Amino acid sequence: MASITLKGVPEELHAQLKREGEANFRTTAQEVLARVQASFDLQDRSSTATVNRLIDEALASGDAKEYSAAAMKARFEQTRQNTRKRLASEKKAA
Repeated sequence: MASITLKGVPEELHAQLKREGEANFRTTAQEVLARVQASFDLQDRSSTATVNRLIDEALASGDAKEYSAAAMKARFEQTRQNTRKRLASEKKAA
């Protein structure tokens, strides 16, 4: 594995990386690598090609539907009931 040495890291940034690394059960170097990787992942997710694909999928999914507050509440309640049933059946199976 290749290595990189960073020089001139501000003390507060170094301290923050160390604190965050400890909170995430990582060394400071592991925390830096995780954050660099996360920045590339974010960049990939927000690339023009990805955004265009998501827009195309949304447009292809059909017309937008307007929901009243009552309709939204009814959908929420139905989803909550379905989730409770699923969790109860999973608990019985366990």
